[in-house]
Amino acid sequence: MTQLTSFIVTGILFFVFLFNSGCVEDPQERAIREALAQPVFETEEDQQAYVDSINGVRHYKDEWMVESSNSPLKEDEREIFTGLDYYPVKLDLVFRARLYTYSDPEIITIGTTTGDDREAIRYGYIDFTVDGEQARLHAYKFTAHRGTELEQYIFIPFKDATSGTETYSGGRYLDVLEEYPGVVLIDFNDAYNPYCVYNERYSCPLPPRENHLSAAIRAGEKNYIN
Repeated sequence: MTQLTSFIVTGILFFVFLFNSGCVEDPQERAIREALAQPVFETEEDQQAYVDSINGVRHYKDEWMVESSNSPLKEDEREIFTGLDYYPVKLDLVFRARLYTYSDPEIITIGTTTGDDREAIRYGYIDFTVDGEQARLHAYKFTAHRGTELEQYIFIPFKDATSGTETYSGGRYLDVLEEYPGVVLIDFNDAYNPYCVYNERYSCPLPPRENHLSAAIRAGEKNYIN
C-alpha cells in the first residue's frame, strides 16, 4: 500500500468512526444558524413597509410627548415642542445577531445621571460590524425587573462617536427581545434617548465603559434641543 493510499484509507475510516459515534449538530445551534441566515427584509415592499412603520411610530411618539400625562417634557416645553429629531431610517442597521449569554452571569452596578447605582445582571453580548469596524455591545437585565413583565427585555445602553455632538452625550438605549434563544433583532433605528435628556428630575442609567463604541451609529434619535 502506497503512502497516499494509506492516507486516504485512514481518512475514510476516521469519518466512518465519526458517523458511527453519533456526532450530530446540536439542534439549538442549528436553529440559531438558520435564524441568523434569514434576511430581515425579503422584498422591497418589506423594506418600504418597515420604513413607513418607523415613521409612524415616530409621529405617534411626538404626539405622546405633548399629550400624555406620562411625558417627560416639562409643561412649558410642551407648548413649543415641534417634534424629536432623528436620523433617516437606515436599513443596514437592522440585523439579527447572535446573543452570547453567560453561563454564570455576574451582578454589576450601573451608574446613573444622578449618582445613584442600579443593580443589573451582565446577561451577555453581541458582536457586529458597523462601517467596516468590529464592535461589541454587552446586554443587561435589571435585577429590579425580576418577576415582572419587564424581565423579558434586554437592555443595551451605548455611547458612540456621535455622543456629545449629534446625539446625547450620556448615550442612548436599545430594548430588545430574544426572537429565539440566542438570537436577537438589533434595530438601531429604535435607539432612543433616556428621559433625563428632557427633564433633569429623572435618574437615567449611563452606558458602562464596555459599551462605549469608537464607531458612529448614525441611526435612531438625535440630541434634543429645547
